[in-house]
Amino acid sequence: MNGMLLAGSLVAIIAMTLAARWLGLGAEPRIVDPDHARRLADEAHCGFQAVDVAIARDGTTALLRDGVDRLMLLRPHGNHFVSRLLDPSTSWRVERGQLILSFAETMFDEVTFDLGEEAAAWAGRLEILGKKSHA
Repeated sequence: MNGMLLAGSLVAIIAMTLAARWLGLGAEPRIVDPDHARRLADEAHCGFQAVDVAIARDGTTALLRDGVDRLMLLRPHGNHFVSRLLDPSTSWRVERGQLILSFAETMFDEVTFDLGEEAAAWAGRLEILGKKSHA
């Protein structure tokens, strides 16, 4: 009897695992294209109209710029996305085509974007953000 119970439990666990995978549960969300990133940004901050979008090569994170040069970060949190409007306290560096952002907010971990050649251009935008705070 115990063998039947064990076998039945294993079959049920495997079936639930396969069902969760088939439903896409537990998968890290991806940003599929610039329009998707724009929709997420508008949902996070009503009225944020992105004019420039950079999506990391793995599709997990994005940087967006609006018409008044505000910069927004989108990154996954569970099966949703969280956003932050970047401010002058955001520190950054570029290493081998990757833009690395660090935040004063301790609950928001460091974020690494694999942007390739775009990393330097976005670093320049972050530099401008820092200079605007001192103007």
